[in-house]
Amino acid sequence: MIRILSNAFVRMGACGLLLGLSVAAAWSEPSLSDMPEELTLVDAVRMAEEQNPALRSAAARVLAHEGQSRQARLVPNPELEVAIEEYDRDGAGYDSAETVVVLGQQIELGGKRRGRGLVADAEADLAALDYEESRMEVVTGTAQRFMAVIAAQRRLALAESGVALAEKTSHAVSERVKAGKEPPLQSAKVEAELEMARMAALEAEANLDTSRSRLAAMWGATSLEVDAVQGELDRIPVVSPSLEEWQDRFLSSPALARAEAQVRLRMALLSSEEAARIPDVEAAVGFKHFEEDGTDAMIFGVGMPLPLFDRNQGNISSAEQELVVAQSERAAVEADWSVELAEIYAGLTLAHRRVETLRSKVVPAMEQAFEAAHEGYRQGKFGFLDMLDSQRGLFESKEALVDALSDYHDALARIQRLAGVPFEELMNRSQEDKR
Repeated sequence: MIRILSNAFVRMGACGLLLGLSVAAAWSEPSLSDMPEELTLVDAVRMAEEQNPALRSAAARVLAHEGQSRQARLVPNPELEVAIEEYDRDGAGYDSAETVVVLGQQIELGGKRRGRGLVADAEADLAALDYEESRMEVVTGTAQRFMAVIAAQRRLALAESGVALAEKTSHAVSERVKAGKEPPLQSAKVEAELEMARMAALEAEANLDTSRSRLAAMWGATSLEVDAVQGELDRIPVVSPSLEEWQDRFLSSPALARAEAQVRLRMALLSSEEAARIPDVEAAVGFKHFEEDGTDAMIFGVGMPLPLFDRNQGNISSAEQELVVAQSERAAVEADWSVELAEIYAGLTLAHRRVETLRSKVVPAMEQAFEAAHEGYRQGKFGFLDMLDSQRGLFESKEALVDALSDYHDALARIQRLAGVPFEELMNRSQEDKR
């Protein structure tokens, strides 16, 4: 039977499930030989999908439910009963015995076996959707942590360039102090600025180490065994997709797929409880052998409970209310999804505007101001504080640009996760953008 899960997995990336199921069967710790020389986002996502411990657990849970689904459709086993009656009646020993052999079979009525199968299928679908949701969380988390490493690398490079510039400034100030063009106090100030720049570089290096460790944890490793992490922090679209375009993807969202799977499960459970109202029939056939005269006789029997008091009405009522709960939660999912999407989209749009403004206006203006102030200071046209302010403004604007780019990619990963955009589709789009 082809279940609705098949359609859900076509939308959300079924390859991840197959990959996860194979991982559940053979899972190993990542080794140094598995690591590429230069780690890309594709490499990071692949390793996380293959090695993430949480995905291993979720994949095993899917296999467990598939086994339960097969078990639910099995027919109850027949029962064989052998009995010896009337043994040693009137002291006759075995000669007075009656040997009875009975074969019994429970006959399920009301579609109970089919109902069990539908419940097991719905539970298996839900487990598979949980796996896919976990996979997308791993992909999103990996993408976020990967871009955090790229941003941390950029911040470290910026901090190191700040140290180099502070050293250059310190040398220029020292020359002017020696020439008597600046008071000795300025040397102390510029040395303090240099030490602050060195401290900022150390902090940026520590943050990079932390970001690398957090990324490695996505595939169960304790450290990132590569020197280079290659990514494009600066790549953002000229025009972001509109909110309406993201809203159109609601039907393929993991949240909706899971809510619908819950409704199907509750419907199957209700159907199963309704089937349980009809009692099953116990049929038996056998024979009896009379040792006393060597004759045989056939035995037939049919039995069933009388549904006078227990008609499973309590369980049916409970299942009906659970279905109402699932349907109400399905409606709530859409409202919550829309609110969350709007919040993330607002952050995405704001980050996009910040990037465009900083990159096209603020940073170029601060670079020009710094060059002018630095050259003017060398020529004695500007004071020390003017040059220092322009230097600080330049680095603050560059740091703000890195922050805005990082915020944009983080929001993009979150909104793609919410909309259920498969990673494979995103990478195809990225390749098309490059062409």
